[in-house]
Amino acid sequence: MPVAHQPVRGDTRDRNSRAGRDLPMPLKDRSAFTNTARIRECIARAELDAVLAVQAENVIYCSGFYNFDLRTLPDRMCIALWPREGEPVFIVPDRRAASDGAMTFINDMRGYKLLDGVFNPYPMEMVAEALTEKGLARGRIGFEALYLPGWHERELQRRLPNAQLVSCDYVFDEIRMVKTPAEIEQLRFAAVQTEKAIANAYELARPGDTEKDTVDRMGYAVTRLGADIVAFNVFASGPRTPLGHHLAEDVPMQYGDIIRVDYGASFDGYFSDLVRMAVIGPPSARQDRVYRSLAAGQREVVDALRVGQSMREIAEMMQTIQRRHLPDNLPVHGFGHCIGLGVHDRPFITVDEERLLEPGMTMMIEHLVTDGGECYHVEDLIVMREYGAELLSTYTDTSSMYVIE
Repeated sequence: MPVAHQPVRGDTRDRNSRAGRDLPMPLKDRSAFTNTARIRECIARAELDAVLAVQAENVIYCSGFYNFDLRTLPDRMCIALWPREGEPVFIVPDRRAASDGAMTFINDMRGYKLLDGVFNPYPMEMVAEALTEKGLARGRIGFEALYLPGWHERELQRRLPNAQLVSCDYVFDEIRMVKTPAEIEQLRFAAVQTEKAIANAYELARPGDTEKDTVDRMGYAVTRLGADIVAFNVFASGPRTPLGHHLAEDVPMQYGDIIRVDYGASFDGYFSDLVRMAVIGPPSARQDRVYRSLAAGQREVVDALRVGQSMREIAEMMQTIQRRHLPDNLPVHGFGHCIGLGVHDRPFITVDEERLLEPGMTMMIEHLVTDGGECYHVEDLIVMREYGAELLSTYTDTSSMYVIE
């Protein structure tokens, strides 16, 4: 059951937890986060001989290696080469190969000469060598067309003129779509710690504080609670709440303002993404009614989720349920997406998506509605089980907005 807001003033640590912080034990071996059998199955189903992972999320999943710079320095390319049969190869800059070999579960780690700021032929030279060693110089090789720069694609084709290079971004979507038990627990941890950080900042906030004051407290708290970095910190009050992905400003929060926070952080590479709302002083009757109606509709949608429903069916169900709850036929935007190593993992809940809901999918369920120039927003994390949806973001009671007084 959700519990009420329980923020801790000043020190956000749990003194009964390891090293004074509410953290999981160190995960030196990340292999529990990866379903290697599913990687092989998806490669075979796509009739490919090998795939090349280059996007950060897919490199992390397919190698077990995580460092924040995979996302911030993509030009220092790391490539996880997975053949349909045989052992994978992890191709990285030479300095990384020399120092970080113990951080991947792939035994065959090779380092190429790093050249910063120029077109570097060495990564694809090493990929071509590895594929040739495995007898795949004439094979069907899947690559991420959305993420492998065209210059590197052409360089690989030049070195392997008889290979067939095939766009396979969808294969990696399938690989990561269903989460392992370890991934589910990591995402649960990320969601709850993020909720704690938001709740702590709301508890410390006072009328007249600026938006920036409050969101900065969230950033401090979430890193103290185990986050690697803040991924995004959407924050808006009053008339700014309808603005898309708005960042906090040095403007005071006034009595009667509602606050919309859409917050996410990275925890050992896995993301949180939650919306939690507050109001400065007691809400008006209208504010209270609109938010409570939206939150009640959200809970009914979560309770109605079942394995085998299509994303289109869920999107249509969101509209039907929220129309019953919201006053005055307010138009609502219902949306959802998987989450994991990516904030927006696939599939998405839209009327254009026919992908079916499966056990092990972790999804963000969210609804937005605008009324009187203010935007109300709810978003929660669930995992699909055989029996239905299990709510993972359980720290706060979202049936009403948090009141800052």
